Parts: sequence; structure tokens; C-alpha cells
Amino acid sequence: MSPKHVPQRTCIVCGAKKDKRLLIRIVRTPNAGIAVDTSAREQGRGAYVCASSECWKRIVKGARIEHALRTRLSDTDRMALLQCAGRFQEFNLDEKTHSAQEYQEKE
Repeated sequence: MSPKHVPQRTCIVCGAKKDKRLLIRIVRTPNAGIAVDTSAREQGRGAYVCASSECWKRIVKGARIEHALRTRLSDTDRMALLQCAGRFQEFNLDEKTHSAQEYQEKE
């Protein structure tokens, strides 16, 4: 019996390819805002980011997220992403021991 297929996704910040469950999805909402997709099932254009605080800090500074989601980020959206980055530091999330799903359940 062959092993079960595990979907792979690429972090838009560092370019690392990882299991889908180890990455966190950011989605462009229908009202042109963005949200962290905790269910990984929301409709809309999505992008994946590593669960490392360094990737979250870099995503706020650059335009990669805007390019990936094909939208402009408002100051409110950038502040929301900064708060998410702060949560990773607060929980001391280590992607080798925790999955993105476990982090999302803590919220």
C-alpha cells in the first residue's frame, strides 16, 4: 500500500515547500480585505505563509502578499498581519513541533 498523498504548498515569503497543514493561509475576502483563513476552506484567492514569526514580519514590510492576493493592503490589513506575527511570538510557535492547524485552534 502506498503512502497517502500530502498536499504541498509554497510559502510566498521564503519559498519553502512544506505540507499544507504546516502553513497558514491568508485569503482575500470578497469585500477586498484580507483574513487569516483558520479553516483553510474559505473562498477567495489565497496565499500560504510559514508559521515562523520571521516570515510574518517580512510579509508586512514587502509587497509579496499584495502580488499574491492581487490586491492592495490597507493600513488596517497590515496591522492585522502584525498582530498575527505577535501571536506567533507569544505562543513561541516552532514549526517543527506544531502545525498551523494547532496554532489556529489556540486562537
